[in-house]
Amino acid sequence: MAGREEASLPGFREALTAYHDEVESLSYRFVHLIEEAFDIPIGTLNHFFGRQMPHSAESKDDANPEMRDFLPPQHRIKLLRYPPSPPRAQEASQGVGAHKDSSGWLTFLYQVGSEEGLEVLSSSGEWLRAQPVPNSFVVNFGNAFEAATKGAVKATVHRVIAPGPTSNVRYSIPFFMGLPLDMTVSEIRRYIPDHVRQLRGSAGGDAVVSDFLDPRWDSLGESQLRKWIRSHREAGEKWYADVVPYYTQ
Repeated sequence: MAGREEASLPGFREALTAYHDEVESLSYRFVHLIEEAFDIPIGTLNHFFGRQMPHSAESKDDANPEMRDFLPPQHRIKLLRYPPSPPRAQEASQGVGAHKDSSGWLTFLYQVGSEEGLEVLSSSGEWLRAQPVPNSFVVNFGNAFEAATKGAVKATVHRVIAPGPTSNVRYSIPFFMGLPLDMTVSEIRRYIPDHVRQLRGSAGGDAVVSDFLDPRWDSLGESQLRKWIRSHREAGEKWYADVVPYYTQ
């Protein structure tokens, strides 16, 4: 299959891989900015992503508990195309419904061209257009980030409105910065300072932060599976029928 794709579009695989690696590198720089904002040593979170911690962050004290090895993080990249609605449509069709990114830590979205469609939910419940800005990324917080901070930093609720009948095709390229699926929310929280998690109250955090944070499923992998079964019930019943009742109660 890969050979046929390369024959149809020579250089595509090399270009996509290079792009993935560059955005991955950028995402790690963002993690260091987060560490700086949280007032923890730069590199503290490196091992979340299979990267070696610098000497300045190797002490194993209460603020930096003993580490263990994890599975490799599951970063993902997508190439998305939103065609215009049918000519006779009264309004634009739905592109993607309102959701939070479940893949993990951060999302880096490149909006190709100038066609609009992405909307972000504000704290007051208003949908705001995220107009494309040339040479920039839209950066979203994911469910695991919200879980790690107990809701002090909320995962970004967003949706995509498909182009209208008279609009152009919309393209976007999201890079999802994942975390190891065998990591637990409890392990992540050990590295998030109390003063950050305590901001939840002053930030107006809800009593229930997210259904992704149900304490019965501490594992990120299990929380991810539960999320997908709940949002894709038919596929869940086909492939995971034995656990559907457990994850949908």
